[in-house]
Amino acid sequence: MNEFATIETPIGTLGVRTNFKGVYRLHLANDVDHHETETPANEQSPILKRALKELQEYFDGDRESFSVPLDLRMPPFYKKALLEVVKVPYGKTVSYQEIAKRAGNAKASRAAGSANANNPIAIFIPCHRVLATNGTLGGYGGGLDKKMILLEHEGVDVRF
Repeated sequence: MNEFATIETPIGTLGVRTNFKGVYRLHLANDVDHHETETPANEQSPILKRALKELQEYFDGDRESFSVPLDLRMPPFYKKALLEVVKVPYGKTVSYQEIAKRAGNAKASRAAGSANANNPIAIFIPCHRVLATNGTLGGYGGGLDKKMILLEHEGVDVRF
């Protein structure tokens, strides 16, 4: 059971993919195939409905963390790093170096950055909350303008 649906957000149209385990992919606005067939609303699983509902609540300002199950398939260190990113609270930021340290290898900040760059479930795993060690934005798969919008949405001062 693989499902797909889109949702309109302040950062554009997002695509959500789920299976029987959870959300396994979130397509940012620059990565959505607008010609793909969506799972009809009346056929959506509880997981897909919940993922869409939680995203809507997040963008409406009514949700600060997600509880929908995730199906994260990544190499071991990447997975450890992204599971640390999930723990970064709403409205807070950390550095790639701090994520590397929390994941068990303080010298692996580049690997932590690479894990974030390859995060298949952005927003649910809030890689937008991870900044470069010098406090600058670093990168973001959806574009730095989208990262700034997400951080501003969470009340983070993004004037660097």
